[in-house]
Amino acid sequence: MEGSILPADLDRILKAGANVRVFDVRLEKDRVDVEHPIPGAEWRNPKQVAEWSGEIDEVDEVIVHCVHGHHVSRSVRDALRSRGIRSRLLEGGIEAWCEYAREESQSNT
Repeated sequence: MEGSILPADLDRILKAGANVRVFDVRLEKDRVDVEHPIPGAEWRNPKQVAEWSGEIDEVDEVIVHCVHGHHVSRSVRDALRSRGIRSRLLEGGIEAWCEYAREESQSNT
């Protein structure tokens, strides 16, 4: 899907040290601790994207995720793009990331 990234691809670019920032844009009511958080992810209020988007330093790309990778992260990604910030959403959201990370940890044991 254009404008999105799979968990495995995100993992690969993070491990390669790419100049990306990952933003957790789950709604405040949906923010719960997860077993496998995304390394370096920072929470940002999706309702305030106009305010915090101006604070994004020079990065190659921004990756955003919500719970499932649907409406919330899509709207944030689109808002960032409208401001000229290269961004993608994490397909399947944090749930897909956690599933991927669980499978990876099991295959490495």
